[in-house]
This record gives sequence, structure tokens and C-alpha cells, in this order.
Amino acid sequence: MRFPIERFTILIVLLLASLVVFSGCTSTRPVPNIPEAAPPMIMVDGESLPTLSFTKLIADVPGGRITGYHYEGLEYTRSYAHKWDENFSNQTNDLNFAAQVVLEDAGYRVKAGGLGELLMEGTIRKMSYNSYSYKVSFDQAECEMKWDVFRAGEDEPFFTTLTNGAGRVDSNQSGAIKAAFELALRRLLADEAFVEAVKGQK
Repeated sequence: MRFPIERFTILIVLLLASLVVFSGCTSTRPVPNIPEAAPPMIMVDGESLPTLSFTKLIADVPGGRITGYHYEGLEYTRSYAHKWDENFSNQTNDLNFAAQVVLEDAGYRVKAGGLGELLMEGTIRKMSYNSYSYKVSFDQAECEMKWDVFRAGEDEPFFTTLTNGAGRVDSNQSGAIKAAFELALRRLLADEAFVEAVKGQK
């Protein structure tokens, strides 16, 4: 039995070696993505609807988690990792303002400071961020957002959903995240279910 066992072992070693070589030959460099265009938002008559406040942006992403990498050179060689900033709250003001602008663009009456009749919260559930240089020089981000909408004074949301967003900008990390956030919000405002839920609260 000794010879067959040794032969079997040699065959396994050769198979594993060939798999390593094959995977090395077929590995592909990362390809920067081009985000889809924002969908057309459903325009509303804000005067006939309850006022809306975007009150809270939560990042359900642990500080220090690797969200992506920086790539250099012709083959986009991975250079270093991007880690989620524990001080993300420094960027929330920009995104809160961006949310207000997008909501107003769709026709909603927005009240700052949580004074609206309806309150809206956004939670970043997933976030990826990559940057590239040499042949191209830009940053891109992708996110998954959870949206909750409440009546003022109530603890349970009357509407909850998820949307995805992607953003691509010239070498600006916060700009890519903002663009991804805005696309996720525009997809929410293009959702008939969201619009009908808000209309149902008047």
C-alpha cells in the first residue's frame, strides 16, 4: 500500500501547485466602476404634504474597518488600505445638508432641526471606498443605506427600506461618499412606495 499512497500524495501536490499557478495567471486587476445615472425622482407638491426633516445619519460601520484600497500603476497594484474613520461625524453635516437639498429638489417642504411633521433617518449599513492613480486619478465609493421615516413623536417608523448608491469624483474621499449617499437618496425619492407612504400621512 505504500506506493499508491505516495503516488496519490504526489498527485495532490501537483494539483495544488497547478491551481496556484492558474489562479495567478487568471487574476484580474480591479476595474474602476462607472456609477449609473441617478433615476428621475418623483416630483411632489410639498404644499399638500406634511413637512419633512432629515434628523439623523448613522454609520453602522465599525471604526477602523477596511473599506477598500488605493491602487497605483498600470496594473492598479494595491498600495495601502482605506480604513473607516471613527470621526465620521465630522462629515455628517455635509451629508445632512445634501439630504435637505435633494429633498427640496423633489418638491418636499423641509424643516431643519427636527421640526418637521415627519422625521427621516438614514443608516449607512455598508460602505466601500477605493482610489486609483496613474492612468486615472479619482476616488469612488459605494454604500447601502437604510431609511426610516417616522411621524413626529412616534418611536416606530411607518416606512423602512434599503437603497444603494455609488459615487465617483476626482481624488476626494468625502466627495465620493457624498455622491454615493446622494444617489442612494435619489433612488429612495424615485420609489413610488416611499412617495405613497408620505402622502398617506397627510
